[in-house]
Formats: sequence, C-alpha cells, structure tokens
Amino acid sequence: MKVLVTGATGFVGSHLVRALLERGDSVRILARDSAKGAALGAAGAEVRSGDLGNPDGLTGLADGVDTVFHLGSAMHGSAQVFERVDVRGTEWMLREAERARVGRVVYVGTVSCYPVAQMKDGAIVDERCKFDETGKLGYYAKAKTRAEAAVLAADKRGIVEGVIVRLGLVCGVGTSVFPPHIGQLIGGKRLLLFGDGSIPLPLTYIDNAVDALILGGTVPGVRGESFNILDDDVLTQRQYLDMLRNFTGGRPKVIRLPRLAYYGIATLSELAATARRKEASTNRYRVKTRLRKVRWNCSKAKQFLKWRPRVPLREGLRHAFRAHAAAKAPQNE
Repeated sequence: MKVLVTGATGFVGSHLVRALLERGDSVRILARDSAKGAALGAAGAEVRSGDLGNPDGLTGLADGVDTVFHLGSAMHGSAQVFERVDVRGTEWMLREAERARVGRVVYVGTVSCYPVAQMKDGAIVDERCKFDETGKLGYYAKAKTRAEAAVLAADKRGIVEGVIVRLGLVCGVGTSVFPPHIGQLIGGKRLLLFGDGSIPLPLTYIDNAVDALILGGTVPGVRGESFNILDDDVLTQRQYLDMLRNFTGGRPKVIRLPRLAYYGIATLSELAATARRKEASTNRYRVKTRLRKVRWNCSKAKQFLKWRPRVPLREGLRHAFRAHAAAKAPQNE
C-alpha cells in the first residue's frame, strides 16, 4: 500500500509511520520541519516539505497514493491559525486527494468534541452522540469538528472514501504523562488535581491507537463511518497517579481543592484571556466537562474494524512511567 501521512512528525503520526514501514508499506510524509522529518526519512519514509496552511505546497503530494492518513493539526494558536491549518488545510488536502484519485482518506479526530459537559454522570458516549455546538470547548475542538465534516462531505460526494477515527487521550513513551484530564502540573513538583480523583480517564495506549488507524485505512466497507477508540481498561485519576507515583518515588505531590475552587480558577482564566484577547487556557465549561463521569462505548470499532486493544493499558502505562522516571532521575557524574 502506498500511503501519505500528514502530521507525521507528531507523537501519534511518528508511531503510525514506523508501524506502516514495518508492514512493508510505501510511506510518504508531509513535514513542515524537515529536520523533524529526517528521522522518519532515515527509517525509510519519503519526506516532502510543506505546510497544510499553504495550498501551493500540496500540489502533487498525493500522486500515486492509495490512502491518506490525515493527522495534521495546528494543535495550538489563534482561531485564525486553526482555521487556516485544520479547516482550510483539510479542504485543500481533500482537493489534492481528489486530483490524485486517492482511494481513502482516514481523518484522525478526537473524542474531545462530544458535549460531555451536558451529559449526566454515567451517560454512555458512542458515535451516535452529536458534537458539542456551544463553541466553548476551544479552537481545537471546533476546528476538528469542521474538518471531520469536510471529510464526510467529500465521502458523500464520492470524491474519496472518508473514514473517521476518533482517538481518546493517547498515552505512551514520548508524550506527557500528565494528560489534561488529570490536573495542572505546578513547577514540576506539585499537581493540582481536577476533582476528587474519581473521574475515569478516556485513555488509549499508542500501539492500540495506531492499530485502529491502520484498520481504518485497510478494512473494506467502512467508508463514511466514524469510530471512537479508547482502551477497555478504565483508570480513574487516582489509580493513574498511584501507578505513576510508584515509579517516581511519590512525586508529584497531589493537591486537592473543592470543586468550586476549580470553577473559580477557570473564571480567572477567562477574565485574563479576555484582557489579553486570547483563548483562555481553560474555562468553566471545560472544567465541567473534565468533572463528568461518562462511559465510552467502542463496540462499533470492535464490530466493523475488528479492533481490540492489543497492549493492555496498564502494561503500556508501566512502560511510559518507567521511561518518565528514568528521564527525571539524577544523572551520576
């Protein structure tokens, strides 16, 4: 299979590229930073320099490609940056895929687009749930929602086979062991925990996420479908931190506050962002989202993609925590 991967130098993208190369696939990547793409080039990928936000650099990118894995995203920045890279960039990528007669585009979405704040504790979230329409989840979630819609619209028009794979919080060696749903790390030694530690975390281990993406690109008969990907094993914040602290000698120190305190912090963040005319790092709506205890249903991926978490979550986390502890340990001179 000849594939193109955008967002290839990111955490998930780089693991996907290496997995595809190990399968024997021919892999071309789009790299905004050629230096970051060099390691994947050395591994066997064909590196093309370019920026999703610049359509002129995308012409010819998909020539000879069977499947596009579209992971590219601004990740951070202003509303204008997300509009240019995530939304317009996806539209430009779809035009290039149509020109090159690409068979399938797998778009990597996120489960953070769901209106969890509007749900009750214990609610089940699956692909039938509509996306949040308040705009309060931030530029990233809003842009990902619109980009998904563009891919599915292209599928309906028969331009490409569009498949959406929505990932949970992806964990593993090489990314932060402090995902945002746990809390806010302060000075590297203390963690301001969101809630009382009983919130279930929407995690998926990197190997399991990559398996789902490859299945999304190879399983026949799933065009126009969307799939949520989260591991079966569910850990609460407290269970996650207990595991981590076993590897780090009890660090970081966990600080718990009343729920109202988190809403107060979010209010201050909103006021500060308004004064700076920037997006708030958090807000009361997102705090409410992170304090909800919902259940994620991934039976659709198991039924249609035959996906199963290959690496047990706790096993994967042990690898990640061990690597994190080793990186933080004092070096002997």
